[in-house]
Amino acid sequence: MRELFEGVHAQRRALTLLLSGLVVLALVALRGMPSSILPEVTFPRVKVIVNSGELPSAVMLRDVTRTLEESIRRVPGVTQIRSTTSRGSAEINLDSRWGTDLNLTVQRVQAQIEAARTNLPAGTTVDVRLMNPTLFPVIGFSMTSDHVSLAQLRDFADLVLRPELSRLPGVAEVVIQGGRRLEARVTLDPIALESRGLDPASVADAVRKASTLQSVGLLETNAQLYLGLVDGRPRDLQSLDSLLIPSPSGTPVMLGQLGRISLEEAPEFQRYRANSREAVLINLLRQPSASAITLSDAAYRWFAENKARLPRGVTIQTFYDQSDLVHASVGSVRDSLLVGAILAVLVIVMVLKSARLGLAGAVVLPASIALTILGLVMAGQSLNMMTLGGIAAAVGLVLDDGIVVVEHIAARSAGEHPVGRSQAMAEITPTLVGSSLCSLAIFLPFVMLGGVTGAFFRVLTLSMALMLGASLLLCLTLIPLLSPASGASHHQGRGAQGWFRKALDHATEQRWLGVAAAVACILVMIPLYLTLGSGFLPEMDEGSLILDYISPPGTSLQETDRMLQEVEKEIGAMPEIVAWSRRTGDQLGFFITEPNIGDYALRLRSRHRRGADEIADDLRAKIAETQPALEVEFGQLVEDIIGDLTTTPQPIEVRIFDEDRAIGEQKAREVADVLSRVPGVVDVKNGAVVSGPNVTIAPRPAVARTGKTTEDLAQNVTAAVGGTDVGSIARGARSWPVRFVLPRPTGLSGAEVMGAIAIPLGSGRVRLADVASITTTPGETEIQRDNLRTMVAPTARLSGRDLGSAMGEIQRRVRQRVALPPDASIQYAGQWAEQQSSFRGLAGVLLGAVALVSLILLVSFKSWPQSAAVLLVVASSLVGVFAALHIGRATFNISSFVGAIMMVGIVSENAYFLVAAHRAALHQGLTPPQAARAAALRRARPVLMTTFAGVAALAPLAMGVGAGSALLKPLAIAVVGGFVTSAFLLLLVLPSLLAGFGGRTSEA
Repeated sequence: MRELFEGVHAQRRALTLLLSGLVVLALVALRGMPSSILPEVTFPRVKVIVNSGELPSAVMLRDVTRTLEESIRRVPGVTQIRSTTSRGSAEINLDSRWGTDLNLTVQRVQAQIEAARTNLPAGTTVDVRLMNPTLFPVIGFSMTSDHVSLAQLRDFADLVLRPELSRLPGVAEVVIQGGRRLEARVTLDPIALESRGLDPASVADAVRKASTLQSVGLLETNAQLYLGLVDGRPRDLQSLDSLLIPSPSGTPVMLGQLGRISLEEAPEFQRYRANSREAVLINLLRQPSASAITLSDAAYRWFAENKARLPRGVTIQTFYDQSDLVHASVGSVRDSLLVGAILAVLVIVMVLKSARLGLAGAVVLPASIALTILGLVMAGQSLNMMTLGGIAAAVGLVLDDGIVVVEHIAARSAGEHPVGRSQAMAEITPTLVGSSLCSLAIFLPFVMLGGVTGAFFRVLTLSMALMLGASLLLCLTLIPLLSPASGASHHQGRGAQGWFRKALDHATEQRWLGVAAAVACILVMIPLYLTLGSGFLPEMDEGSLILDYISPPGTSLQETDRMLQEVEKEIGAMPEIVAWSRRTGDQLGFFITEPNIGDYALRLRSRHRRGADEIADDLRAKIAETQPALEVEFGQLVEDIIGDLTTTPQPIEVRIFDEDRAIGEQKAREVADVLSRVPGVVDVKNGAVVSGPNVTIAPRPAVARTGKTTEDLAQNVTAAVGGTDVGSIARGARSWPVRFVLPRPTGLSGAEVMGAIAIPLGSGRVRLADVASITTTPGETEIQRDNLRTMVAPTARLSGRDLGSAMGEIQRRVRQRVALPPDASIQYAGQWAEQQSSFRGLAGVLLGAVALVSLILLVSFKSWPQSAAVLLVVASSLVGVFAALHIGRATFNISSFVGAIMMVGIVSENAYFLVAAHRAALHQGLTPPQAARAAALRRARPVLMTTFAGVAALAPLAMGVGAGSALLKPLAIAVVGGFVTSAFLLLLVLPSLLAGFGGRTSEA
């Protein structure tokens, strides 16, 4: 082994060049590495959006949703189908097993939809998409102006911004929302129609036939080939005005004689606002492999370089930018790197009195990061919160390896029998490799972890495994090159050992103390765990908030807009909110949305502000005071994205299954009332989303006696209500739709407007109320189904309370206060269900990690007692994990669970060195207590050095410095607590256990 390290030293120039080249290559790769908030994970969910005009919910369910559900159910691999049916539209979510070929699944879903299309109503459109984070905008801009009309802003966005921004690197789609569209409106004159014996339906049919473009074939003549076209399309408003309409009298009449033709803004049932005025919103979606930072920078650069192309008086403002959070994550890694490198140098220099050894220990860190980046590039990963978080979380472990090697070289190069660095490396290499395998082994079970936890944390553990693997390689190659050949100070002075030696002597002599201390730690750990709050994902402050709102069912768009403008006054009064955008009748993402539903995207100030939860609580209270009719719900985009891609965004969802919708909705209201009374539960929704009221027109027999059909009646009423589309006027790259309308009766409200509409019937015109019965029915509720079962699902969020205790109280109260019919059932879902599934998976990972570490210990030491002593210390160290989570006011969530799993590797790695030293002392003829004391005294310095450096390196993450650190803050807190506790356990408890039970060096 010594000859190997001497050969490495002989090739130090080539090795230095190789490592330098790899670092440079990593820097080059880093510049081209894609970046995003979340890993490039395609979630096993396919979403189908169906539109069928304005069919009632019950008809949609019968004719569309059930037809598609039964057809799609045949697709292999689909495990769950959840649908929401509303007036004229349906949303169907298909969940598959993780690992399914989703591209093939989408193709099969599309094939099943095509097979069922003949059974769907005419005009039904279906859109199928894979659900992944790229469906949500990376960056959003608002475009407003006090001088330029909304129609002009929309045209500029469609004709200039969309094609220009689509060419930016990494842009998959540019979604334009808001503004106004112009239409050629023909306001028909009922008297003019009646005097010529015409009705709106016949005029509309005549215009459609006259304004067609039709090919008549190819004509070959004069050595050329001509395409023959018949084009009756109007070129402008004047040609539309002069379009001839046949009349019963035989004399055609110009369209302009039948009404007034004008260019107007088309009616919109959606509103988009920003900066307290109506706006056009520009949303940029990225390609799956693209970089959010590169895309964001390119977009900012385009607007900066093309200011002159913007219409005068137009303001462009950013209301959302994902790259802010990516930059924060990079900042967290940078802080951990700087703190770790500085502290490594300080610890080594102060303890070992050697600046060169300090440099050797510190240089391992940036070199390990460089090699890790190369590994991530080769694995096809991006820079995201998980890969960057894995690098930051591994900083302490990398320093651990470097400090151990440097300290060993220093110890063996001084003292009574100094040896050279090659000999020192030969001595420590087997132990270093074995201990490193203990740390690396804990990451192997993560490969088997499924669900969203596995999708995200497999990426994190890949980063950490690459960091530790690179660290091991560099400790064996780079540190020996940078370490001095001899002469390092080695102060293992008596003064430093005083109290510690006395405590150690007592622990090894009274061998029961080790067992008692370990048992005491485990007993203390139990109440600490049971009293610790639990959650799913850590609470994050992303620098933005999503405010969802619902106005009362049936509220007009104008009234909803008025209410929301009052909300915007409260938003404007919040100093932490620097920009916002609003959608009404639409939402961020890919969903069906009622006209009274929408959301705000609120961008928060980056520094010197309250937390996002505190801002949300304040704004929620003000909205409840000023606009009590609005239902609001606050969330953050990343956690909502994860929720939308898995189950639901809300932490709490209670599903009530009953085929009787009335009973289901009643029980849902009872559950919602229970939820609203639980402390810490906010934003409660009863799950019943109600559309506006319906006005139903039923023709009387008198209509049929005049020879008119129900379809004829509907066509004539349409012109007076929504208008009739009859074609378009081409205007270069744009077109103006042509729409016929009849003037509505004035001075009436509600269904009276319908009844007063004059329609042609027989030889004259009559009021609609005279030939049809008109009834108004309350709004319909959306129909939700889960695996073909009808359900209603109340939801809620949390404020100032952990998920586990809240769900425990909710389940207890629901059992006490909500009595379900025999054929009804209840299921608790939402993020709580994901948490339970994730915890079961992580528990399996923990058991797998313990099993692998046990195997490594048994292979290395061939001793059950010594291996058991290490595992007992590992279990005892978890008391520090739970105590630190209590002190840091963190919950036990998937992040802190991963931190607890990491402690299995960290503690077993450090314990490996001590057991190896104990075994070496036994081979020298010492008794077990003497060997245990000698091993503890030898390992005291490196254990304390690595503990201090590891805790300090994780301090930026544990303190939550930067928005990007929030996801891994609980993990860092857990590891810091385990680090601190393990120092005591390794130096006092483990020697006591070894003195009592680890006397034999080999045991079958």
